[in-house]
Amino acid sequence: MFLRRWSRLLSLTLILSLCMTTMASAAESSPSKYAWANESVDFLRSHGVFKNMENRTNTLGKMVTKSDLTLMVHRLFTDLRVESDKNIKIPGVPSEHSSYQIFKDVYGSIPSAPSGLIAAADKINYHDETFKFIPEKVLTRWDLLITLNALFDDIGYSLELSDGEYIARLRDIKDLPKRYFNSYSQYEKWKYAYQPLAPEIGLMQDKKWGPSLASDLDYVKAYALLGFAEAGIMKPDAKGYFRPNQKVTLAETAVVLHRIYDYYDGNDYVQEPSADDLIPNGTRNFIYAGSPSGHGESPVSDFALVNPDSIPEFYLAVKASEKIDLQINVNGEPSYYTYEQLSNPKQPVRISLNGAYYAEFIPIIRSKGQKATDDNNNIEVMYYYADTFQDFTKLLGYETNF
Repeated sequence: MFLRRWSRLLSLTLILSLCMTTMASAAESSPSKYAWANESVDFLRSHGVFKNMENRTNTLGKMVTKSDLTLMVHRLFTDLRVESDKNIKIPGVPSEHSSYQIFKDVYGSIPSAPSGLIAAADKINYHDETFKFIPEKVLTRWDLLITLNALFDDIGYSLELSDGEYIARLRDIKDLPKRYFNSYSQYEKWKYAYQPLAPEIGLMQDKKWGPSLASDLDYVKAYALLGFAEAGIMKPDAKGYFRPNQKVTLAETAVVLHRIYDYYDGNDYVQEPSADDLIPNGTRNFIYAGSPSGHGESPVSDFALVNPDSIPEFYLAVKASEKIDLQINVNGEPSYYTYEQLSNPKQPVRISLNGAYYAEFIPIIRSKGQKATDDNNNIEVMYYYADTFQDFTKLLGYETNF
């Protein structure tokens, strides 16, 4: 009996001793778990980013939400501000939301805002250009990269490579899936087509020229990933793993933001709007010198015709399944054209650009007297344009089925 009691007591003592040793070991090792982030944490704290961090270890291991990241960026990059009287809608963060002002300041500072807000959103549909911010969303490394690239995209664009060089570097990243397509119709059936929040890259196969990035948004992903890696801000590990789906911690976010601050040396991170950023419409088509072209739409809605070659004027013809008139704004000045004027392909309308970088097209539905939007019509339309006078019936196969 005495031996059994002694045995139980000895076992209990050993268990308690082991538990205390383990807890003490954990207490000693936990603070050093994030030692690699200490310099950045101290830097951000000195800039007022961190407050009330008594429980340092638990705080640094915390997963970061979109609201957390936005607040950190707002506190560190104090020039990212929007005028108080400027009305910017943040889908998913209404004006009465407690985080609205910091979201407005940070993402409203994107040079192409409000249309450019989509690049930093947490739910994106580029097909209908709808998007939403989700303040409570827990961020992955990929989410962090895409958001920061929207705010500081000159980091990504600082790397200038050929398609072949981009693809070679992307292939070196082992956990970034690459999907190959033989046609754009095949690409567009892919669930991640035109989806910057998906950590996968679409590539178009060409028998003669080899693979190329499949769309503008695949270029955006490549620029972000490789540009931030080249700058040493976010990069794959030594074995080639980026771990895009890994949840990001406060410690890692602190290091990344510190590196961005150092990249700009604490200033000049506010981007001046480019000519493209000043285009008010997110949907863009292009006219080039010496290249008659056209595009179709259904439903019909507004768009910008961009003039990168600085042509002085262009010729326009339109064919639609229902009569539409056009308001065309050049340098902010509107001109109006009836469908009867525009629908003669042998006598296209001449429109002067007066040095403008773009012309804004606003279709008006004749039967309704309303501006056409994606939601109020099923009209099919073809626009034909060139920088010199053309008979579009001969040049572009003007006949259509509608």
